Amino acid sequence: MAVLLLAAPGKALAWGAEGHEIVAALALRELTPVARGQVARLLGGETMMIHDANWADEIRDQRRDTGVWHYVDIPLQAPGYDRRRDCPRGDCVVAQIDYDARLLTDRGAGEGARAEALRFLIHFVADVHQPLHAADDGDRGGNDVHVSIGRERATLHKVWDVDVVQGLGLDADTVAAALARSVTPAERKAWAKGTPAAWADEAHALARDAIYPPIAGRRSLRLPRDYAWREAAITRTQLAKAGVRLAWLLNTTLR
Repeated sequence: MAVLLLAAPGKALAWGAEGHEIVAALALRELTPVARGQVARLLGGETMMIHDANWADEIRDQRRDTGVWHYVDIPLQAPGYDRRRDCPRGDCVVAQIDYDARLLTDRGAGEGARAEALRFLIHFVADVHQPLHAADDGDRGGNDVHVSIGRERATLHKVWDVDVVQGLGLDADTVAAALARSVTPAERKAWAKGTPAAWADEAHALARDAIYPPIAGRRSLRLPRDYAWREAAITRTQLAKAGVRLAWLLNTTLR
């Protein structure tokens, strides 16, 4: 299993760099020629979609107001997303995906504004599929749950950002290619639809029903050494869904 990174101060970054690159690389494979051309024009090259996948994390120190756009704190035991409760001022990942998609569609907006909206979308669609970015048990999405695996110490959130992804392999393009091959036509058709709120509900349900029950309310615990392997099915599915849905969204908006 991949080595855990020590938890850093502040809020963790969803999926880590590799996860975001996997989602972007998978989405790039699914783009129509028209959407691919639009991405290349706005970003300066189609592969910049992968290069810029972590741009939204890289600017957080300079643009602190964007930090809350990466997640939505849906209470763990809630049935799902409620805009008035979870995102009253539009400062959450659900609202920002909607906002950036509308901006990207607006051909009257400046090229710089549309390019920025595209960079945010590439990142935020991946974020909303990370289960701990759509659920909160009074622990900042698992940031306050301290875990150990072997000799390593991290947070539950950090494990889901980094280790469960690295458990699939350490090369983003190789993992993306494997995921692309694994997605069936029926899955692609079923996933290429929906709303950011619905995607958040799916991620929240995974956190509530699969990730948090073994934690049992603890704030410090030891996880099994094969934790990343045990969670590989959820990780693969969420990354694949994010890639397929990002491509669908861009194919719809960049026509």
